[in-house]
Amino acid sequence: MQDRTDAPKIDLKHGDKSFVEKAAKMGQEEVAISRVAVERATNPQVREFAQMMVSDHTGANSELTTLATSKNVMLPAKEINVDKWEKRSAKDFDEEYMEKMVSDHKETLDLFEKEAKKGDDADLMNFAGKTVPTLTSHLSRAQEIKKSLK
Repeated sequence: MQDRTDAPKIDLKHGDKSFVEKAAKMGQEEVAISRVAVERATNPQVREFAQMMVSDHTGANSELTTLATSKNVMLPAKEINVDKWEKRSAKDFDEEYMEKMVSDHKETLDLFEKEAKKGDDADLMNFAGKTVPTLTSHLSRAQEIKKSLK
């Protein structure tokens, strides 16, 4: 039986495929939670940061989706549940959101740095490498805002 297309199948190694799947899930979650934060945050710096997360991560997510498609990786079209963020008390929302942004960006930055240095797929390594400075900037800004809320 012949393949449906004549295009060669590109099989990613497990580590690269795992990177794509994790990065996509993390990026989708950042956008979903940050959309809630744009509406719910009371601190203008937090709201501004949330808007930057929506813009920056939407662009990166789109680029990652295109890369995943070109590498024959199916990304889960899972809806992110933001109920707990929509129901958080206004009093604690900003601090809890910034706490999550700091911890998420540490984890995401670690994932992207590993892929940039040790990945097997050149396109994914390039994508990860060029995204690291933005993630570093996001983490630094998130830490500053978190500190200012105390």
